[in-house]
Amino acid sequence: MNSIRNTSKVIAAVCFLVASGMSYAHPGHETSISFISGILHPFSGLDHLIVILLLGFWSAFVLKQIWVGPFAFLMGMMAGVFAGILGLSLHFFEFGIAASVAGIGALLLSKKQHSTKLILILLAMFGLFHGFAHTQLFSQANLGFSLLVQDMAGLVLATGALHFTGALLVGALKQRTNLFAKSAGIASLIYGLGLTGQLSLAVIGGTSL
Repeated sequence: MNSIRNTSKVIAAVCFLVASGMSYAHPGHETSISFISGILHPFSGLDHLIVILLLGFWSAFVLKQIWVGPFAFLMGMMAGVFAGILGLSLHFFEFGIAASVAGIGALLLSKKQHSTKLILILLAMFGLFHGFAHTQLFSQANLGFSLLVQDMAGLVLATGALHFTGALLVGALKQRTNLFAKSAGIASLIYGLGLTGQLSLAVIGGTSL
């Protein structure tokens, strides 16, 4: 009975967040680049925080080699950063971010060891969209090589720390790990689908993302 009540609370809280009026998937960009802005970026939106934290949790919960999931995401994220720096157009990257939120929820709910190659490609795609999002602030900043390196170092450090924190949850939760996986999976899936719906309405209404 307590397990059902706890699960309901988590789902209800995330449903409230979905309905709270977030107009796009990735809010909160800074207007300058630095080591600190790189560190803060994974915390700049609930979308980043959910995906990075839960990816670390899922990797420790499901994969035998828990580091490969976070590594794939980080490589994809760096590829997305470089794509943005080179000026490549990644259309509707906000939809990709929303899809990554829903996707990590679906992975948690399935709790299966899928094809490792396909999973790594999927996680790298998640990282690609999140990394590309980070470059959106570069057009507003004085972009220099030194600052860029500092910013990337902060971004990788913070992302890796969140992955590690998510992995630690598996050991910390002990008997409640399965409950957390189901609750977080449902919540993340609902939130991701909610973001996708909001983005779709924004596109239909002609609102800039």
